[in-house]
Amino acid sequence: MRIPQRFLLLGSSGYLGRTLTTLMQEQPVTLFPTYRTTTLFPQALRYDFWRDDLADFVREQKIDAVIMAANMAYEAVDPLFDGKLYRRRVNQLVQACMHCRFIYISSDGIFDGRQGTYTESDPPHPTTPYGQNLHFFEERVREFCENYCIIRPSYLYGYSLGELDRRLRRVREGLLQGEHFEYFDDMLKSPLDVNQAAQAIVQLALSNFVGIVHVAGKPMSVYHFYQSAMQALGVPVEHLHPISMPPETYLPRDTTLRTRLMKGLTGIEPLEIAEALARYAPVSLKPLEEA
Repeated sequence: MRIPQRFLLLGSSGYLGRTLTTLMQEQPVTLFPTYRTTTLFPQALRYDFWRDDLADFVREQKIDAVIMAANMAYEAVDPLFDGKLYRRRVNQLVQACMHCRFIYISSDGIFDGRQGTYTESDPPHPTTPYGQNLHFFEERVREFCENYCIIRPSYLYGYSLGELDRRLRRVREGLLQGEHFEYFDDMLKSPLDVNQAAQAIVQLALSNFVGIVHVAGKPMSVYHFYQSAMQALGVPVEHLHPISMPPETYLPRDTTLRTRLMKGLTGIEPLEIAEALARYAPVSLKPLEEA
């Protein structure tokens, strides 16, 4: 297969999408980023997953590859959105792009969390509406697209174009104001800095690889993640408390991902949380000797 040259990137203004767009603009390709409400990129095109059909644009612009970075599976969990409409729109989008290389950004939420250290060949068993939406999208990509790459991140964090993710920003601000936070010390994830995740996705999008790749970091509990991140940000953690998950819960307990394939295909080694936050922090936040 030839390397794609004309890319359509859906969701360029999102947390992951804005970093992906910036990295893709550095590549020797033609990029068409899209947005729905506001845009960070003057050349971006307006596209609404719930309303618009891309078939004519894909055909007229001779699009080679589509990167789906907009997290519609999560948005569709909102009761305001009809599940049948979501499935119809997924079908329409994927079929409009079925002759392109299709890069779908999925999630570890596709697993039930009973096993942990999931490989790309482990069958999904989603237990949440979000996971079920992810699974539906993945299945449609595999059904209609011959040239595809499904990428599953886990718990992205860090600075995207200089802006800290909402989860860490909320906890940092709350702790500094004296609030108390509780997080599960027996819920396991594989956090990865958003910049490293975007680097891996760009490499995979530009490759000929067909299949599924887990793009993630080292396993750790949700509590340990926040503790490590707050310490790296210089925030006191005495008001951050570990708790156990309830015995009966629908939440997946262990969705850690094995990343051997990612490392082999991209050469990326996940950074420790403190190193990642220091490396990608805005210049204004770095010590003078580093800035």
